Amino acid sequence: MTSTQAVKKKSSAAAPAATKRPSAKAAPQSEPAPAPEVGEMIRMAAYYRAERRGFAAGNDLQDWFEAEHEVLRTLA
Repeated sequence: MTSTQAVKKKSSAAAPAATKRPSAKAAPQSEPAPAPEVGEMIRMAAYYRAERRGFAAGNDLQDWFEAEHEVLRTLA
């Protein structure tokens, strides 16, 4: 066997180990979706926030984000 054949033989033996995939356990976990009741609580809280400020236009997203923060903080 020549030295070139020996190098090819060594490199081909190592190739299968390099093609291993990480296990499914290594995949990042996503946060579970909130229960439908939580969504309803956020909707109600956002509505009451809008009602307190007289349903003035242009603040709906701010109402939603504040309501979401309030509800999730309360449930934590």
